[in-house]
Amino acid sequence: MKFSGTITLQYSTIFSPFQPEEYTEGLDWLAESGFDGAELCISNYENVDVKEVKKELDKRELGCSTISTGQARALEDISLLHEGDALKKAQKRMQQHIDAAVILGSKVTLGLLRGLGTPGKEQEEKKRLAENLDTVFDYAEQKGVTILLEAINRYETTLFNSALSVVDFLEKDMGNPACGGVLWDLFHANIEDAQYKEAIDCMGDKLRHVHLADSNRMFPGYGHTDFFSIVKELKKRNYQNYLSFECLNEPSLAIVRNESGRWIEALRRL
Repeated sequence: MKFSGTITLQYSTIFSPFQPEEYTEGLDWLAESGFDGAELCISNYENVDVKEVKKELDKRELGCSTISTGQARALEDISLLHEGDALKKAQKRMQQHIDAAVILGSKVTLGLLRGLGTPGKEQEEKKRLAENLDTVFDYAEQKGVTILLEAINRYETTLFNSALSVVDFLEKDMGNPACGGVLWDLFHANIEDAQYKEAIDCMGDKLRHVHLADSNRMFPGYGHTDFFSIVKELKKRNYQNYLSFECLNEPSLAIVRNESGRWIEALRRL
């Protein structure tokens, strides 16, 4: 079991405790706080030298857990549920993320870049998304990269709200690809997966990444999520992948920066 934290490279995000211009300072913080890797937020590759990023990670003996991809949906109005040029651009961007993941040795997150969905059109849009994802998953298979489909709560998207819904989509709509995995975010799970043990059981070995955020999306310990019980369940099932801090910088930025190391130590001891 490994730990990572969100660091953004280009644009500010509510999940990174460092601004883009503080990116290397953020990597220093990860290394000094006991993290094993970074979860890198990359929107596009216009000004990103992935090989240089890898050098900066290696310098600090850090890995890369996954590339977070969602910023492009809002900034560029593209997604895998769009049509025409916006769809092609989203598919191309996913392929660029996959190429970067090969260099970084990471996985690629597919959260809101898949599209927000339309209430009442879930079945139609699931079918369309599966068709639009075919080329992306084929490319990921060729490159040996895992695509992490994130379960996101009903207030943010109509598609794949629970762990079970993601597993069903991967198995029934995508043909159970070896490159497909589940990203389980504990903030979203607090809303959609009330029975944590059942959710972990249904994901099985498809669970390949976990986001740590409390029930109110704050830093762990400032809501009511029982992280220790959940992590113990994961350890019982020999979970070997990353747990990544992707929470708001609340109740304060100082708390996120100063308390992350303590949390990592406590979770490692379980």
